[in-house]
Amino acid sequence: MIRIPAKFILVLISMCPVVVIAQAGNIGVNTAHPGSTMDVNGSLAANYKAVNTSTYSLTGEDFHVAYNGTANATFTLPPAVLGQGNFKGRIYRIKNNSNFTLTVNAAAPETINGSTSLVVDANQSLQLISTGLSGADSTWEILLSGSGNLTAGNGLTITGSDVKLGGTLSQNTEIATSTNNLSITGTGKLLMGTNVVPAGGNTAKVIIDNGNAGGAIQIKDGTQQLGYVLTSNADGLATWSSTVTTAFADNWTSYSGTLVNPFTAGVGGGGLSTGIQVTVPARGWYFFRCGISINSDCNDYFFYINGIGDVWRSYCGSATVAYMFPRDQNRVLYFSTPGTYTVFAGKTNGVVPTSFNEGNPNFYLDFVKFQN
Repeated sequence: MIRIPAKFILVLISMCPVVVIAQAGNIGVNTAHPGSTMDVNGSLAANYKAVNTSTYSLTGEDFHVAYNGTANATFTLPPAVLGQGNFKGRIYRIKNNSNFTLTVNAAAPETINGSTSLVVDANQSLQLISTGLSGADSTWEILLSGSGNLTAGNGLTITGSDVKLGGTLSQNTEIATSTNNLSITGTGKLLMGTNVVPAGGNTAKVIIDNGNAGGAIQIKDGTQQLGYVLTSNADGLATWSSTVTTAFADNWTSYSGTLVNPFTAGVGGGGLSTGIQVTVPARGWYFFRCGISINSDCNDYFFYINGIGDVWRSYCGSATVAYMFPRDQNRVLYFSTPGTYTVFAGKTNGVVPTSFNEGNPNFYLDFVKFQN
C-alpha cells in the first residue's frame, strides 16, 4: 500500500499532461489507510460547463453540463470506443436549467437503456454512466433521472420513481378528454371540500361540502332560469324547468310568419301550408288561443302542430254555406322540447270555402306557458 501526500499529487498532475500509476495497491489522498483503489479524504471537484447553444456534443472533458438556453435543445453523447481509449464507467451529469425541452441523443446505433434518446424536461436532470458497450447494445445506463423528490404543479407527487396521485395543486389544471371518457370506479366516493364522509353519506358516490357558504353546485346547460328547479326525465337526464304557474299573465307570444289561405285545393287531407309557425322557448304546458272566420258549406277545417295537437278546429255545422262555428278556441298543449314548430292546416273533404279570414274575427294565434 502506498500513501502519497495530497500536495505531491497536485504538483505531479500540474507538471504532467498525463499521469499513469500502475500498481496493485490502493491510493489514498489525506488518508493513511485507503480502502478503495482511490480513496480521497476531502472534497472532489469535476468539470462544470454551462451551455447556451441549442446543440452540443459532449466530450471527454465534460462531467456536469448545464443547459441555460432560451429554446429547445439537443445534446449528443460521444460514440463508444472499443479497445484502447474505451471510457467504460464515464459519468455525465446533465441539468436542464431552462424552461424548454432538452433532448439527449445516443450516437446511432447506440442506445440509452434501450432508447435512442431521452427527454430532460424543464428544471430536471439526468445522470448517465457508460457501459463500455457499442453497437446496438445499451451503451449508456441511467443512474438518476428527475429531481429526486418533488411535488408537481398539477397535484402529482413524485418520490424517486414512485408517482402518486395527490399533493398541492399549485396551478390551474385542465384535463382534455377529447373523445375519451374519464371514469372513477370502485366502491370509494368522490369528496369535494372535505375528506370525511358526513352523516347520511354512506351510499352517496359524490359528496360536496361547501361549509356554510351557499351555491355548492352550479349547472348551466341553457335551460337555467331564475326560480327553476332541476328535474329528470325517465332516463335520469336532468334539466332546469319551472314550477311557477303563469297562466293568463300578460306575456302572450304571437305566431310568426305570414298567413296564407291553405284551403284552396279541391281535395281533403292534412299537411296544408299556412305560412306561419310558433317558437316555444322551453319545455312545458302551453295555453293556446286562436280565432278565424271561414264561410263554407259542410266541411271540417283545422289548424294543428304535427305531433303535438290541434290549435283550432271547426266541425261541419250546416249543409248550406254559412260561417263555421266556433270561430274562437282555446287549447292546452304540451311541448317536451323547445323549438320552432310549423303550423299546418287540413280539411276533411275537397270543399273550397266561399271566403277565408273575412268578417269577425280576423285571424289571431298566441300562446303562454302556464306550467312545467
